[in-house]
Amino acid sequence: MKIEVAESLCYSYLRHVKGCWLVQTNWKSSEHWDKRKTDVQLEEMFRGMRSRFDVGGNVFKQTASLGQFMQQAEIDVVGIDQDSGVHAMDVAFHENGLNYGSGAANSVLKKMLRAYLLLAAYHPPETTLHIYFVSPKVHKAVQSPLENIFAALQEQYPDVNWHLLTNESCHEQVVQQTLDRAGSVADTAELFVRASKLLSISAATHMGSHTNPVTRSGQTISATAPPHHEEQGITLQNIVQDLMKTLLDEYPTLLDDDDIRGLMDNEHCKNVLSLKIGNHALLKDQHEGREISGHSRYWRQVYGGRFYVCSQWWKNHHVHNASSMLKFLDGLALSKANHPDIGQIDRHRALLRDFVATE
Repeated sequence: MKIEVAESLCYSYLRHVKGCWLVQTNWKSSEHWDKRKTDVQLEEMFRGMRSRFDVGGNVFKQTASLGQFMQQAEIDVVGIDQDSGVHAMDVAFHENGLNYGSGAANSVLKKMLRAYLLLAAYHPPETTLHIYFVSPKVHKAVQSPLENIFAALQEQYPDVNWHLLTNESCHEQVVQQTLDRAGSVADTAELFVRASKLLSISAATHMGSHTNPVTRSGQTISATAPPHHEEQGITLQNIVQDLMKTLLDEYPTLLDDDDIRGLMDNEHCKNVLSLKIGNHALLKDQHEGREISGHSRYWRQVYGGRFYVCSQWWKNHHVHNASSMLKFLDGLALSKANHPDIGQIDRHRALLRDFVATE
């Protein structure tokens, strides 16, 4: 039997890090399921994908029909979280670096588009979708095209949460977070968790009370030292969504009524906060809906029990908007310096500073 340890890693990650109560590997659809979209709607989506992403014919290649495109679909790991959000992960573990031949980026793009089309076909439109590509080793020549692809996907389909987790971001967000939770997991069916416990026991037996150095990526570090943290493959959209979860869901008293009113006001967001998000307010009341002039301009997820967050974060304004969001958080840190939870925004400020510095 072929055992895919990378799929087992993603299986455990969805269960224990993302809180998915139902997870399946090697997920395929059934021809007996009822679709949530008509064949006409799916055909229109398929044609739109081809016209937007396959101008040179290098993505879809010999896949000419919608039926063929969907029949080929298999997603490595799919999970459903406790809020009924759907997480779809494709993972590639190649020891010598991501290798899909000469068209690695196009192969990944095809996988992502097919996963989105398949999930959209069988889930209600209000379902929150998270689509991931995970690979622990990607060379720079491939990494840059992948980042461009995921930026284009986020712009074209802003209601979907697109996640590119490669190299250090794969280690920090997937591997390390799963390992952090592995010690308390008792399910012996999880291969990755079992392997991590075996290595932990072996290391403890061999090392005793010593803290021998271990090597990672050419660096020597203490076996008890925290891993080097370098956020790669994280989009500005990811940072904003995570920030909104902190401010609106987890620590809502950090924002007072005046702050909320400002974030819900178009002119304030444009002229005071200097955000370039299509002249929209950052926040919108759930009762007002997500659409403006017939087009969805806000993400599906509801924050703080009542707010939608603007999804119009275009790549050509990323540095400007990241700087603007950083100034907003710096101001919040000053005005709420005595708030007991103000330190919760430090991580977001650091991410924004790093984002501005590296773009």
